[in-house]
Amino acid sequence: RDVNRANPAEPSHGAPASGSRAAYGTGDILSQAALSFAKVFRISIQGIRIRFGRSLVTTSGVVLGIAFLMSNLTGQMIQRGLASRIEAQQQMSLMMALVTSEIGSARDKTLAIAAFGTVTDIERRLVDGIAAQAPARIRTFGYEAPGAVPSPLRTLSEGADLLLVLGDGASAAASLEELTHGMSQPVLLDSRNDRQYPGAASTSVRRELFFGEQLAQEQLRRQEAARSAHFRVLWIVVVSLLVTVIGVSNALLMSVTERFREIGTMKCLGALSSFVRMLFLIESSLIGLAGSLIGMAIGVALPVVTYGCVETFSAVVTALPYGLLALAGAGAVLAGTALSVVAALYPAIFASRMVPATALRSSV
Repeated sequence: RDVNRANPAEPSHGAPASGSRAAYGTGDILSQAALSFAKVFRISIQGIRIRFGRSLVTTSGVVLGIAFLMSNLTGQMIQRGLASRIEAQQQMSLMMALVTSEIGSARDKTLAIAAFGTVTDIERRLVDGIAAQAPARIRTFGYEAPGAVPSPLRTLSEGADLLLVLGDGASAAASLEELTHGMSQPVLLDSRNDRQYPGAASTSVRRELFFGEQLAQEQLRRQEAARSAHFRVLWIVVVSLLVTVIGVSNALLMSVTERFREIGTMKCLGALSSFVRMLFLIESSLIGLAGSLIGMAIGVALPVVTYGCVETFSAVVTALPYGLLALAGAGAVLAGTALSVVAALYPAIFASRMVPATALRSSV
């Protein structure tokens, strides 16, 4: 220093040349060492371990938000997969209700069944349900059922309390009078409204339809319910994601408040603002990833168990679209992690801009 004062034009040995921005004695920093990402990552892990209780609270917020989201998405997928099964059950209930309204219980009654074309599974279940009520006899034409007696058309309905016409055939092999011949009260329940019967329309035979106006009203109601469910799912998605963002942001802000002295100490030791920001962002991403994975698993398991108890687990497992479910799960995990990082931006920026002296004076 004395040499430089005596001859300022000649720098001392090892000192920077005159005019250099980083001259000795000026107080400027020659260089700053930046920690590698691996070291910052290890420090973030250590921070999570030290504040494990608060990390669990923050993670639980992410878990609840993602689980709520995934449970609704999975439930919608299961409902769509079981739609045909649920519709079949509703049709079955409607058919049984019409049979009951005509003859009451089928016990000790005589029933006639005429099948034209292929009998559907719903119609087979209807016949099985009627047979379970122990009728006196069941006579059939074009259809085989346990305990039923095959019969020609001319004697099919003699003494029968009710005639069921089943199958997907567009036309019947006999007129309404021929089919109901021998019935004291000619009543016919038909599974198709467009089935054609030869001959002129009969006024003495009462022909009712299994699937008439009631089924059309039921289908309209299901369509309206599906539209309202779509908007409800969108609203649930928005609310669950907002809950996740607010919960993570609040927890990290509290973490910044508790770590004032720690942040001030790190900055006094030479920590860059980018290091402090990265520290909080890595912590939030790890918390978001762990919470999203746990929430995704819970959100898938709960609807499967719930619908499995109501229906059957085999039906639920079969109804699930696994490709779409995997895509939704990956999207939920990605969204939970990304939103956790977004929620940590403000706390991270706030922490990185703290003045070391102010942070050290904090008594929090």
